[in-house]
Amino acid sequence: MYKLLLMYLFLGSVSFLKAQDVIKGVMLARNNQAIPYVNIGVVNTPIGTVSDRDGQFELVVDEVKAGDSIKISAIGFYSRVFVLQDLRKLLEQSPQIVLTEMEYILEEITIKPLSFEEFGFDKTSMDRNTNFAISKYPRQNLGAEIARKFKMTKYAKRSKNKVCRLDLLKFYLGYCDYEWAKLRVMVYSLENGQPAEQLLNENVIVTVKKGQTGWVEVSLKSYDLFVNEDIAIGLEWIDHSPEGRRLSLPIAFPAVGSTHFYQFGSQNAWRKFPNMSTPMMIKVAY
Repeated sequence: MYKLLLMYLFLGSVSFLKAQDVIKGVMLARNNQAIPYVNIGVVNTPIGTVSDRDGQFELVVDEVKAGDSIKISAIGFYSRVFVLQDLRKLLEQSPQIVLTEMEYILEEITIKPLSFEEFGFDKTSMDRNTNFAISKYPRQNLGAEIARKFKMTKYAKRSKNKVCRLDLLKFYLGYCDYEWAKLRVMVYSLENGQPAEQLLNENVIVTVKKGQTGWVEVSLKSYDLFVNEDIAIGLEWIDHSPEGRRLSLPIAFPAVGSTHFYQFGSQNAWRKFPNMSTPMMIKVAY
């Protein structure tokens, strides 16, 4: 009788534990090659993640309704959008989600730059920090992104071809206690003052290490990225080691004339903060 009572109490306590609702899958191209670092998230919410280097992902959907939209996007591929109930059915049949590659027709541009200029926000001694999202669920905080507006129009006007080339990005790393973490460089056109179309057609990934601080340089010259309008350049957190708690960049407020953007979640809407900036510089050729 005593053993039966203990078993009853144990089973009763288990019934109060809520199982974590997780959907799992793997992202593939049409040639069956895995696609690393794909953004998967509930549209306009902080719920989201990024697939790992083998294309595998787990998305916690405890608070997601059956009819909510989940967007899947990757650089160089067409996006797909599912309602949660349809995505469940698809993954029950097969864990594989296939994305179709975009075909790019690039206009050939050749410039012989006469001038190079480096500009942005270079103040690094500040008390505030902007942190990439931290979640109680592993990998559910990935996809958080910090971006800054760069006024390119005046430099493009000085060029014979009315465009300028992005040659170098520099950003200031404030703190990292992960053994390693990966950031993806993102370059956007602006629409209604917000980051819009992604201008890079391949991944530009930077790895930072535990204890690393200071300026980090990323060469962009080989990507032949020509722009003639104002843009936003962002850093997206896409992967990290199991050990660690925080990754952050310093942030300045007020930073008169600057515009800072933050995206909390893989497919969330952008938030815009005027007169605020993280230390970020670019070098352009025109």
